[in-house]
Amino acid sequence: MKDIVFPMKVHAVKLEYRRLKLQELPHGYFCVKKGTNKVVITYDPDEERYTSRRPRILSVSSKRGQKYVDGINSYLKLKAEYDMLLQEWNSKYKFAPPKVNFPIVQFFDPHKMNNAYFQSRQDKCGSYVPKTPTVSEHGDLKSKNEQMAADLLKYMGIPFKYETELYLTSIEETIDPDYLVNFYEIDRCSYVEILGMTEKIDYSIKTATKILGFSKERYRPGREVIYIILYDKQNFDADYFISQILSAFDDMIPDSALIWDSESQAV
Repeated sequence: MKDIVFPMKVHAVKLEYRRLKLQELPHGYFCVKKGTNKVVITYDPDEERYTSRRPRILSVSSKRGQKYVDGINSYLKLKAEYDMLLQEWNSKYKFAPPKVNFPIVQFFDPHKMNNAYFQSRQDKCGSYVPKTPTVSEHGDLKSKNEQMAADLLKYMGIPFKYETELYLTSIEETIDPDYLVNFYEIDRCSYVEILGMTEKIDYSIKTATKILGFSKERYRPGREVIYIILYDKQNFDADYFISQILSAFDDMIPDSALIWDSESQAV
């Protein structure tokens, strides 16, 4: 797959989110000294005495060392993500990335679709089972197009759940949107519906009813629900899918959340 190009606001948010999270984690690395696995702590938010010049070196197998293993692993993973994002930013722009004013508040949020909402939803609730399901690393899906969508969401680093339940009072129906995606950096989530163009009347009526229900209950397109229209169900348009997902992410970041100054981010 080709590299993902994040819109500027999304890129800035991803950078700042990781910069702030890194400050909450112990910093360090792993090494081997005299045949023993060691964890080297160069920063601990709760221990000011640990620095890169005066690190704390502990055996990984020791009780104290074990307390740092998960934190240092999380730090190394997040630092690699941050460094990659910063490198990409510097290759695209001639100015430093902005700070971001977290938490990002939405001016309209009727359904409280935040990270807590995402975590509370149970997935794989759909009752329809196709004769030949598409077997994937994400579980059994209904179609190859759903698998490709799931693959792209994973590639973009966007957590998702498949077929969570949603009751729409306006149409008096419980539906199972294809995906619920989590834009966790901005504390938001959205439903994603993949709408195939089809000659089947019953499918078309069901789709129209679902869209009507979303509309009546103020699920805004490009915000609370993202519609992916497949004009050719035999050829999944990956670029179109990515652009729709990232456009929604970008639109939910108000310009006022970015704080521009002459200082660059530093970790």
